[in-house]
Amino acid sequence: MIRIIIVDDEILSRIGLQSFLDGKEGIIVSGVFGEAMDAIKFLEENIVDVVLTDIEMAEIDGLKFIQHIREKHLAAGVIIVSCHDDFSYAQQAISLGTDSYILKHNVTEEKLISEIKKVYEKTADIGKQKQRLKTVYQEETDIYRECIYRVGVLQMDFWENMPSGEGSPLDKDMLIHLLEEIVSRYEMGTLFAPYNREVFILFQVEKRISAKERKSTVRHWVSILEKNIRQYIAETLIFGVSEEYEELAETRERFETALASAEQYFYHQDETVFFYKKPVDSGVLEFFSVKNFLEPEWVCAFEKELCSWLDQACRQQIRIAVAKNMLIQNVKQMIHYIFSEYNFCAAFCEKWNSEVMFVTDITAAKSSLELRKKLVRDMEVFHREALRENMENPLGKVLNFIDRHLEEKIALPELADMGCMSVPSFCKKFKEQTGMTVIQYLNEKRIERAAKLLKQQKYSLEEIAELTGFSNTNYLLRVFKKTTGQTIGEYRKSYGIRE
Repeated sequence: MIRIIIVDDEILSRIGLQSFLDGKEGIIVSGVFGEAMDAIKFLEENIVDVVLTDIEMAEIDGLKFIQHIREKHLAAGVIIVSCHDDFSYAQQAISLGTDSYILKHNVTEEKLISEIKKVYEKTADIGKQKQRLKTVYQEETDIYRECIYRVGVLQMDFWENMPSGEGSPLDKDMLIHLLEEIVSRYEMGTLFAPYNREVFILFQVEKRISAKERKSTVRHWVSILEKNIRQYIAETLIFGVSEEYEELAETRERFETALASAEQYFYHQDETVFFYKKPVDSGVLEFFSVKNFLEPEWVCAFEKELCSWLDQACRQQIRIAVAKNMLIQNVKQMIHYIFSEYNFCAAFCEKWNSEVMFVTDITAAKSSLELRKKLVRDMEVFHREALRENMENPLGKVLNFIDRHLEEKIALPELADMGCMSVPSFCKKFKEQTGMTVIQYLNEKRIERAAKLLKQQKYSLEEIAELTGFSNTNYLLRVFKKTTGQTIGEYRKSYGIRE
């Protein structure tokens, strides 16, 4: 892969040169510029092998442009493509370090490609030799300066599917080579590319500058990496950067925090660079409520709770795989509680206890937004089917009504009417399905609720009788003894509750 840019203030000339070169025989045109200053800005932040430039341009002439390239070491090879055949121009250009001089009226595709290859082969070895000397010098000077390190992880979802070897615009080896060049040129640190692992960079910044400046430097380096890679790859690149550290022995640990930082992309897909932040301990992630499940607005309430749950997981920087597993268990437990609180037939409960649709959707989600949309959609289906099941099972509807209105006075004719049956038919059907009379069922449910309230120690007996639908305290005491085999005093004592 030979990366070139074209600099010429004549638009037809730029178009013609680009048409000869782009995509031909491993040549990639990384940029086309009408002004030298724009080209200089690009060269300062991008790796370019060969520059094709005219001599006469409006803003800066080609000779000054070449001089700037050589002084700042912005590119290894320079070729002038000019309409001037005066030897003095060529002489000046060569003295400034131009590698080739071609006349525009002699340019052909074959000749231009051949010349670029010659210059690339000649200058590539020189560039490598300079880099080796630079590396030796760098290693020597590093001994005399203190550094701060950060690990920067580069995550690419397409990495496993990237081709290897020749025949593709950019294969794995070429990408690694490009990254190595960028890291080396800008003295960022060291690139590591373990087999089938995330590519990462050990950023190295001088300790003598402020923490704010060090972070700004690393952010600038990441921007340079991103700009260069995006010339060849359209996919999203995610950078996770660890906290600062001074001992190289901590690198493995910091690699993990850089990975955790990169995973924040799951929650924030409008960003691609994530510096490590200390997790915020905001308590245990809450379970989803089953209250008012049979009400129309339940799905909206669930979505709000889910958004809050995901926000909390983000603040705590819980690893994505762990958060997904926690969420799956949370939803399963919610469904279990719904079936224990509401009266659905066994077939419906069995179906949703074994339902894996929401498990698949949670596991496969690439972002928190995708996860939220799919899980809410799954719960809409669950809720809709539950409401339909409740409507199609008249007795189930009655039982759920009783559970939600225990504190009220419930009349038998009202329940029979709700089930669309006569009182005698309703009583017979009720006994067949529950094994109890309506009064027995009401008392059992009310005592269950009373037992829960007794454990809370904040209600008087009068308040508990009112909250559970008993007409007075004495009736509560009698029914409690008959149902549980204990007096309320004995029950409280067994739980260590003082009268």
